[in-house]
Amino acid sequence: MRCESTTTIARPPAEVFAWLIEPEKVRQWMTGLEVYQPLEPGPLAVGSRIRQELSVSGQHLKFELQVTLLRPPSAAELRFEGSGFKAVNEYTITSANAGSDAAVTWVISGDTTSFKAKLLAPMVQAKLEEKLDTDLVRLRALLG
Repeated sequence: MRCESTTTIARPPAEVFAWLIEPEKVRQWMTGLEVYQPLEPGPLAVGSRIRQELSVSGQHLKFELQVTLLRPPSAAELRFEGSGFKAVNEYTITSANAGSDAAVTWVISGDTTSFKAKLLAPMVQAKLEEKLDTDLVRLRALLG
């Protein structure tokens, strides 16, 4: 399973990056998000864990994200497993319009780890693709 969405935001990459990973900022633009809570104190770093709960297409999903790459302002990667899925959440930010804008690409890719998830995967994938598009539109509007 692979879902991808891209948008351009009229802010420099350094300003946009924090909105993709900092819990108090993520809560403002990610739809269906019920819980997004770091499990360790302090700023996020490689190895940090985050408890995430969200609803996608009526399905309540629970994950423990682990930060596996943190390269501000250009990339972040969070791996997760739960609710029958094992996946990676990747954010890539590049400069656009001579550095005044940020081109943001959000990719979620992974596999199912349970029979139930395998049955739900086609429906979840379609809704997840829609969710990524919607969420990046919300982020762009929030920062616009």
